[in-house]
Amino acid sequence: MADIALSSAVRSNLMALQSTSGFIDRTQGRLSTGLAVASPVDDAVKYFQGKSLSDRASDLMERKSAIDQGVNALNAALKATDAMEDLVKQIKGVVDSARSADKTQRKAYNTQISELADQITKLVNDASYQGLNLLNSTASKLSVRFSEKSDSKLDVNGVNFNISKLFKNSTGSADLGVTAGTNLITEGAFATGLTGYANSLASNLASFNKHADAFVASLDKTISKIRAEAATMAGNVAILEVRSNFTEEYVGVLEGGAGQLTLADLNEEGANLLALQTRQQMGIQALSFAGQSEQAVLGLFR
Repeated sequence: MADIALSSAVRSNLMALQSTSGFIDRTQGRLSTGLAVASPVDDAVKYFQGKSLSDRASDLMERKSAIDQGVNALNAALKATDAMEDLVKQIKGVVDSARSADKTQRKAYNTQISELADQITKLVNDASYQGLNLLNSTASKLSVRFSEKSDSKLDVNGVNFNISKLFKNSTGSADLGVTAGTNLITEGAFATGLTGYANSLASNLASFNKHADAFVASLDKTISKIRAEAATMAGNVAILEVRSNFTEEYVGVLEGGAGQLTLADLNEEGANLLALQTRQQMGIQALSFAGQSEQAVLGLFR
């Protein structure tokens, strides 16, 4: 079959229409995806520069998630230290109440103090977050990485708040060394427990108050120890929150830079589409005019 010969005017207008149609397709694609550079074919340099920025932003968002989990782990430990302090204060209150109590009441106070100490042990063992307990062992460690750099991280060492290491003596220089099954009262200051002193004898009452003062002093040192460790943890929480906020803002900068390289200006593309559609209509009209000369030749045969 022989090829159909087109006049130069028709061919020129047809090629212009095809070019305009291609531009319309490209513009519609940009409007639908919002991307001016969607693949290396569009602009290899901008595409890979934008991808590099987007990839780093994605990696840092994963780091931010880990930072936020680190904050949660420390907050869980801080909540536990608050509760531990409250329990130690309750023990102090029981000891002070025992000063004016009779033998029967002091026996009950003995049991109550033992129960409070046992609850502290249970609280310490329960204060874990995602399997990490920062309060029951100095071997525990929270390590939070901020970026791909090996030294860009924060390490938080755990503390030993088990009952054998928690309670300090009255000077705060050593632990009482209370172990499971032993009585906090006898280890703290009262060798014979709260019931070993008679209120009827002034000397016994004075001795009781002396031991009570020493025990309360040891509890105060214990509270001071809890607060000191909690302050350290709170400082680390502040560091992590600063890094989390920085990472979020930094990710915004990276994503903004990637967008400047690859995103389409929708206002500009909308105007382009309108202009191209107008050009397409004019091209169709021009093609029609170019065909009229051939129609005139056809009129000679009529």
